[in-house]
Amino acid sequence: MAAAQTIPYVTLDVFTKDVFKGNPLGVVFLPTPTALTQTQKQLISKEFNYSETIFVHPIDKQNSPSQRRIDIFTTKQELPFAGHPTVGAASWILYLSPDASVQHVNTILTKAGPIPISLKPSGDEVTALIPHDVRIHQKRFPAEELLRLHPSLKPFLSNGSVAEEAQQGFPIVSIVKGMAQVHVQLPSLEALAAVTAASGGEFVADDDVSQGGYLDDGWGGRGLVVIYFHVRDVVDEVTGKTVIRTRMLLESEEDPATGSAASGLVAYLALSDASKGAKADRYQDFYVVQGVEMGRRSDIGLRVGLKSDGTGIESVELSGSSVKVAEGEIRV
Repeated sequence: MAAAQTIPYVTLDVFTKDVFKGNPLGVVFLPTPTALTQTQKQLISKEFNYSETIFVHPIDKQNSPSQRRIDIFTTKQELPFAGHPTVGAASWILYLSPDASVQHVNTILTKAGPIPISLKPSGDEVTALIPHDVRIHQKRFPAEELLRLHPSLKPFLSNGSVAEEAQQGFPIVSIVKGMAQVHVQLPSLEALAAVTAASGGEFVADDDVSQGGYLDDGWGGRGLVVIYFHVRDVVDEVTGKTVIRTRMLLESEEDPATGSAASGLVAYLALSDASKGAKADRYQDFYVVQGVEMGRRSDIGLRVGLKSDGTGIESVELSGSSVKVAEGEIRV
């Protein structure tokens, strides 16, 4: 009987420099672009059981040697883009891989489009100029629906300026089509710690939200929609920086780092501040810390570039570090 075919893989922890922190990522290396079917990729992603697993294509005649294509899968579906898989892929290519021949790659190709990547002078942090088509949807997510899903937050949304804003509903923002977030601002770290898994079920796909009429026409279909909780202007006890602390739970699982949601959040904040007449630099830096409550701290760096008239997003740059945790071969 012929031996079972195997394909090499590594696992990384992303948005951290420490093993067993940050967000785990499976990285599977395809020997040929067609080595695995989409069904096989989905099964392997379920086997890893991480929030995302990526499949790295080899260089082929269709792509420049400076480009490398990746496919991104959750345990349930393929995604056009996600932040922590992009930073993980860039980290492997630019400084973690023992294969020096891949270090000339400067672009990752995703279903959402090409992503320029670069290595920071420190040598252990990468940046990715991520694809974006920022859409702030016309309708907002009702506070009563949020409290139906997360009743533990009721005491924290009953008074104060955050409560007043909550009564208007929470903004729904797409960073690209197929990746949208409901952004829920909370008044304190105590409120953030009170977030629990949703009771009564929670939407996990664009079409679920579309049935409620929340997404603008043409923005529904397959994809991922999450509720992203955040607290602004927190003095971080580790770095001393002023950061945004965040949490994201999908069904019963918490995600240690959500780069696409963080990107959508800071894009929304930059546009919102500009629309209110707040004076700000055209390029704004944000620091997001996620995963603290679950013991997997993730440090996410972002820079948002506004268009010269302040009416739109010119660029979103995502940055972070990764560390290798394991390597091996998986049967297919």
